[in-house]
Amino acid sequence: MKYLIPILAIIFMIGCPAPDKDDPIPETYPQENIAWPSLGDTPWPMHHHDPQSTGRSQYAGPQGGVVYKKVNAGVSESGITIGYNSTVFTSSSLPPNNFYCLDYEGNIKWVSSLHSQSTPLVGSDSMIYLGGVGLFVAFTPDGDTLWQRTTETFTLGVNIDMNGNLFYIDTESKLTKMSKNGDILWQLQSPYTFLQADDVPTFSPDGNTLYAQGSEVSVVAIDIVTQEIKWAFGNEKLMSGPVIDNDGNLYFIPGDVFEWSRNDSIDRILYCLTSAGEIEWEFPFVSEVVWDNTEPTIDYDGNIYFATDTLYALNHTGDLRWKVPLEGNTISPLICDINNVIYVGAKNREIGQNQIYAVTAEGEILWVIRDSEIRSLGVSPAISEDGTLFYPTWDSVSRDYLIIK
Repeated sequence: MKYLIPILAIIFMIGCPAPDKDDPIPETYPQENIAWPSLGDTPWPMHHHDPQSTGRSQYAGPQGGVVYKKVNAGVSESGITIGYNSTVFTSSSLPPNNFYCLDYEGNIKWVSSLHSQSTPLVGSDSMIYLGGVGLFVAFTPDGDTLWQRTTETFTLGVNIDMNGNLFYIDTESKLTKMSKNGDILWQLQSPYTFLQADDVPTFSPDGNTLYAQGSEVSVVAIDIVTQEIKWAFGNEKLMSGPVIDNDGNLYFIPGDVFEWSRNDSIDRILYCLTSAGEIEWEFPFVSEVVWDNTEPTIDYDGNIYFATDTLYALNHTGDLRWKVPLEGNTISPLICDINNVIYVGAKNREIGQNQIYAVTAEGEILWVIRDSEIRSLGVSPAISEDGTLFYPTWDSVSRDYLIIK
């Protein structure tokens, strides 16, 4: 017996090794679409899909990669929005300056005269909100004007808080909060100049913090309850809005489109910031051009995708998973679908050709569309519940948007 206890102790120690001090990092970082009671329950109710600008659809995208139709809807500089009852909304920025409501086949349901460069937003009350040049307008689903207000809203997109209030940057670089009835509730002039025209502010998951793009800094975090600036980050302008994950982390790439200010330096960084404005990780990369309004996207496993002349896939800790070269430079925000398929729009300026790619989460190219007729691809493509991809064009003389199946 005197030897039994030491032997049993040795066996126990061998059979039950001590656990590692550090828990292993999970391979995925599951994401879900955040409930937002004021936003329309439609396939694509606003710019880049949702208030966090994830660009992530709850539906599968097109399987065939075929341009089913080109629809004439005016010269556009904004994105596509999908409303209730299978409706598509798009605005035009040149005469005749119309705002269109169309069905999925591209047939016009109604049209209203409005000069706008802003992506429409659909509320849970079925109203359609749109910032025009000199006007802000709310439309009923039938196309009647519910109200309109004289205000300068030269902005790419507006956002909406959980109570239905609208937020945008005006032409005097002021953050404006407007009620769903069109009343201006307050305005904030930041010591850090807000970016204009290319701006679309994004919300934290709890809806209490708004992140605005800066001209002298990259991101400005604003507490919308106290109307105070919580923090600012960076010393470069931000041409594409930050994308926010479920834990409130921000993903963005600062800097000018062309980096002449850096003496032709082509070193860039994709940042991941915490909600407190601290750097979680950085991913350096090289690219001469990073176009404005080419936001990243986050898939349902928490992988982050961004593109220049290359499509990059990173895991949630900032490690490179894979990269795929493109035939041009990306010119549109990236989006993804329920199957984690990523859709990328690019343009080869040397030959004047546009491409739209569908790429799996493993980096396999499913299909590519090539088009040399349109001038350029636009911002905020949208995926419908039947798997159709509506892709806007930008400032194109053909005045078309693409229906892809």
